[in-house]
Amino acid sequence: MSKFCTTCGAQLDDGATFCTSCGAAQQEQPKQAEKTASAGETVKNTFNGIKDKVNVDAVKDSLSMENIKNLKTNPNKNTLIALACIAVVAILVIILVLNLIFGGKYKKPIANMLDGMEKADAAVFMKSVPKCQLDYLEETYVEDYEQYDSVEEYFEESLDTMMEYMEEEYGNDVKLSYSVEKKTKLSDSKLKSIRKDLEDRYDTDVEVTKGYKVKTEISIKGDDDDDDDTVTFTVAKVDGDWVIVEGSLF
Repeated sequence: MSKFCTTCGAQLDDGATFCTSCGAAQQEQPKQAEKTASAGETVKNTFNGIKDKVNVDAVKDSLSMENIKNLKTNPNKNTLIALACIAVVAILVIILVLNLIFGGKYKKPIANMLDGMEKADAAVFMKSVPKCQLDYLEETYVEDYEQYDSVEEYFEESLDTMMEYMEEEYGNDVKLSYSVEKKTKLSDSKLKSIRKDLEDRYDTDVEVTKGYKVKTEISIKGDDDDDDDTVTFTVAKVDGDWVIVEGSLF
């Protein structure tokens, strides 16, 4: 049976401890009815707030087909209020859905980094790295110095070293998970600074459009030991992709 993220609904591996799409830590999956009830509760609370401020009975009575048909020629105040209430609830539902789908994109590189480390999977880990850095590594270590056959091999070696360290510290079957404690939107000046740093470091032009400083609580659990640590990452949208530009677990 497929496993799906309990926050954004993305399909995951059966053993995934956090979502590689939105970064949410995974718990027991709720039933669809429970998810629907949660969204419905948000709308219900909003509607109750509106109900406290208007005469609901009068508004309900005004929602007749005749009143709606005559809205242009003979507008009824309560009909207008009722339609406004319906519009507000509809907008809130749309915002809720869009937030679930797109609201956690900035977490994705953190999830990719940890998932890549946990599985020693270079392809996944590389999704957390700016493309300009990957291109630089390709040119330097693969083409010029010929130390590696590919950039993926470069990261495979690094991840193997990380895994050896984690297994020495925490034992076998190391699992990594995280939760976001706080996120702070980066200012335009900080985004410009990141862009300049990347361009100077990798000698290329890049575009940095968004970014956050993300304070996270990282959990490391192995067969022999476990640990929690607070790590702050700077994530940014570089050339259209969300990546980590500052911060690391070790």
